[in-house]
Amino acid sequence: MPRRRSQTGFTGILPPELVERCLEFLPFEEVHTNAKQVSKAMRSAARRCLTRGRWRPLKYVVENAMVTNALERPSSAAETAQFREAWALDPGQVLLELVVLWNNKRESHAEGPNGIASATFWIWDRGAWDRGGVGAVFRPSVARFLALVEPSIDGLGRLTMALERVERYLVKKGPGRFETVMPIKFLSLWTERLGESALVTRWLPGYAGNENLMMNLDELLNPESLVGSGLESWAEPSDMASFIFWLREWDSDEIHRLSDIALALSMNWQDRQKSGAFVAAAVFFVARLRSDLDEESAA
Repeated sequence: MPRRRSQTGFTGILPPELVERCLEFLPFEEVHTNAKQVSKAMRSAARRCLTRGRWRPLKYVVENAMVTNALERPSSAAETAQFREAWALDPGQVLLELVVLWNNKRESHAEGPNGIASATFWIWDRGAWDRGGVGAVFRPSVARFLALVEPSIDGLGRLTMALERVERYLVKKGPGRFETVMPIKFLSLWTERLGESALVTRWLPGYAGNENLMMNLDELLNPESLVGSGLESWAEPSDMASFIFWLREWDSDEIHRLSDIALALSMNWQDRQKSGAFVAAAVFFVARLRSDLDEESAA
């Protein structure tokens, strides 16, 4: 029995170019993964959207950025233009895609004599990267990429804005997330590449562990900090509080400074209601941390 037109799905009704245009309004991740699973027609439309449409630069980054940089050759003018176009399109999604690559959940390399073995990208920095492990390729690749798209420290505000997507991803993963220090890793790789290493330091000099990274406290207490201007665009005050917590290693008698930091970073915000909500979220975050510490001491 012939199916009625309404049962064939909109891919059988709309012309292919219009289906492709509709997909451009979806988030990159939806187009890159879920849309391809709907039907053969949708998969073709998604592929065209990723290779010719709005998300083309971001797909290029996902597939080429790490290879281009890991080969340790200067990026061509065309490659650099593609990287910067993707960054201008959606920097938060770019960082999130790097997180996905970090966890080896997506192939990022080109097979063949000019490609990099997939094992090279496995586990960003847990492979003795400082002694030539796999992270010895992936970490510098990300550093070079970030320095290409944000070539000066003036980009700190924009990078902070983009890190909202990463923080939201980590918060959703819950307390078991192993990537809790991910934002500070991005900031560290970027600032070191720019020669601005004083912004992110190590509290144990000479030790390369990720938990050893922390942002300069004076920077966080500076009302003129670009970190604050970047945070003003964030939607959730609780995410802001979580973000600033993971920027440093805190002693128990130092945790109260989180509320001071929230107050300083939001001092110049035009949205005073959002500023107050950020400070309140930081106060709540501190109270919850102290409660957890008290429970651990009583156990």
